[in-house]
Amino acid sequence: MGGDASRQDGTVLTFSPAARVLVLFGPATLGALIGFALPMAARWLADVGFPVLGVVWRVAASVDTWWKAAVQAAILAVVGVLVSAEIVQRSTRITVGSGEVRLRTGDSEVVLARPEIGALFVEGDTLVILDRESRQVFRGEPQADAGVLERAFRDHGYPWRTGDPFADLYQRWIPESGHLPVAVDAVLTARSVAVRRKAAKEAAELRGSLEKLGYAVRDDGAHQLWRPLVRS
Repeated sequence: MGGDASRQDGTVLTFSPAARVLVLFGPATLGALIGFALPMAARWLADVGFPVLGVVWRVAASVDTWWKAAVQAAILAVVGVLVSAEIVQRSTRITVGSGEVRLRTGDSEVVLARPEIGALFVEGDTLVILDRESRQVFRGEPQADAGVLERAFRDHGYPWRTGDPFADLYQRWIPESGHLPVAVDAVLTARSVAVRRKAAKEAAELRGSLEKLGYAVRDDGAHQLWRPLVRS
């Protein structure tokens, strides 16, 4: 999905030309096409008595003139533009230099000096960066794909890993099991509530509190996994 470009101040990892076109114009184009095609599809489904969402199909089928379809297509195209803006806003543009890594997400930027970085790896579609004490110092969705990231970081001599180097240390959290200090158990309890409420900011802050207590946490579906921090 992404490409790289070498510059004097580092290698920039961002969307490839094809991916950029897809991200910027794909959602709007798809929205416009749906806007024009939905009334025809809805009329056919209403005629055959499609049992699911019958009222919805009948409402969509009521768009029976070209100008109504055009208005609907324009509205969905605007929704697509907003989707594109959200994708660009939440994805991370990365500049890999010999002495530091710059990670720009929207209007915010994280700068990590090379000596601070203990490991980098991709988890699903997410780039994770750990420091020398295995704390998570960055987690975000990069604009470049995994292959481009790996090549750039390896070329610059960063400690790229094929997966989480501490994955085997994680254990499933069981409330009040006695395996953890009371303070750590209390933070994990609060974080489980934040995760259930989908309060991402609060969950991230509680992750930081756990790391101050010497523990890392990750999510596995509805469960939390914990491990002690490890100095490299």
